[in-house]
Amino acid sequence: MPLDLVIFDCDGVLVDSEPVVNRVESALFTTLGYPLDVTEARRRMQGKTVGQVAELVAAELGRTLTAEELYTWGMTTALGLVEELQPVAGVRDVITQVAAWGLQTCVASQSPLPRVRLSLAVTQLAAPFGAKVFTASMVARPKPAPDLFLYAAEKMNAAPQRTAVIEDSPSGVLAARAAGMTVFGYAADSDAGALRAAGAHVFAAMDELPALLALARER
Repeated sequence: MPLDLVIFDCDGVLVDSEPVVNRVESALFTTLGYPLDVTEARRRMQGKTVGQVAELVAAELGRTLTAEELYTWGMTTALGLVEELQPVAGVRDVITQVAAWGLQTCVASQSPLPRVRLSLAVTQLAAPFGAKVFTASMVARPKPAPDLFLYAAEKMNAAPQRTAVIEDSPSGVLAARAAGMTVFGYAADSDAGALRAAGAHVFAAMDELPALLALARER
């Protein structure tokens, strides 16, 4: 069935934020008493909301994070994004191609809305999406529930079966599949096997994606 809408996850799909955020979380949480290297931070935090990460850290520390610790976490993350964040290689060309086909696009992310908007602004990817940015705080259940993707499709006036999702986490793939959407799993920095097992059509580089979307448009 032809496509009307392409939904992009943000972290790891549009912007290369995972290395930045994982370094911040590894350093901060280790200082607080939860020793965590960057690789383990990636494994444990990928695809989670900020609230879910805070709950995980609280369980490890045996206490909730203080207001000052939460503020430090947020500000340190924001500073890291401003100083280091880059768009995912090749994604700008994908967005341009999708627009040339006349398809709608939007963003659907687990991250808080201010962080998503900051990430898009820093990488100069905000203009193609405008106000079409949706986050887990807008729905009852985050990924892997389908709520966010269904909400985004509704707001964009697109049928789920005519929607494609670009994701890099198994939880995001499961959410899109549960929403009845076609899912492409970006595996450049993720477990290709886990993405495939969750139900994604897996690809390793952004320059592969236009051809995959073209095939989906013809089905």
